[in-house]
Amino acid sequence: MRGLNTVDATPVEKTVYTAAVGPDALAWLLQAELGVAVLLLAAVPAVVRWVRRREARRWAESERRLREFLLTAGHELRNPLTTISGYAQLAFVGDRSQERVRTEALGRVHDEIERMDSLIDELVLLSRHDLGRELRRRRVDLAELCREAAAAARDCHPAYPVRLLVAPGEHIVRGDPLRLHQVVANLLANARRHTPEGTSTTLAVGTEDGYRVVEVTDDGPGVPPELRARIFEPFVRGDAGAATPGSGVGLGLSVVATVAAAHGGTAALEHSVGGAWFRVRLPAAP
Repeated sequence: MRGLNTVDATPVEKTVYTAAVGPDALAWLLQAELGVAVLLLAAVPAVVRWVRRREARRWAESERRLREFLLTAGHELRNPLTTISGYAQLAFVGDRSQERVRTEALGRVHDEIERMDSLIDELVLLSRHDLGRELRRRRVDLAELCREAAAAARDCHPAYPVRLLVAPGEHIVRGDPLRLHQVVANLLANARRHTPEGTSTTLAVGTEDGYRVVEVTDDGPGVPPELRARIFEPFVRGDAGAATPGSGVGLGLSVVATVAAAHGGTAALEHSVGGAWFRVRLPAAP
């Protein structure tokens, strides 16, 4: 290695090095280096074209997904509006004998307004996270948050029993309490929407490898195999897209994944023999 450093070499060492390499060998080395440089320069346009084609494909895919998202969002907003319009006309029936029909129509109008309001809220939430809006972070006790979510689910939907399991120890994260509550509520709502009445759901909280873990499992039919890879994408539903009352619009799980990612965590659908098993991991607070 000393022969490569000729700055401090003695005259004898320089002579030996030159004699060992020789002018022909030096010329060959220079030609080889020049050849490599020429090959690299020749490859640059090809690499640039490849990068441009890749970026063009990404842009095309992004535009396609955006158009599909807007088309589906418009369709989902139109559905409740159409229903509201139809039932509003029934509500204006003047015959007193149609009071029951009018009451039912007003109830459906109210339900569809709530459904559309929920859709708009979730669309706004997804857009804010895409634009990089900051979360209102503070220390959040996931155990207490899950207790509140489980209690609300039991009170509002008594036909769907919810069991709560909390591992010993603290389960503190630093995050936005409203968004984290929405994560748990959406997971419980997803279990209700896709299981028959009486199905048991388990909400569990624990700690694993420096992460706080929230799990929601149910004893229902599980997620269809064809939907597992896309389950966290917007507007993906297990009801074949049917806009039935209470079926949701397919944004709940995408909100779960988006909020988890915004907190530095992950959301996953785990493999299970029966039922569905969703798992959210969030960094533990220091």
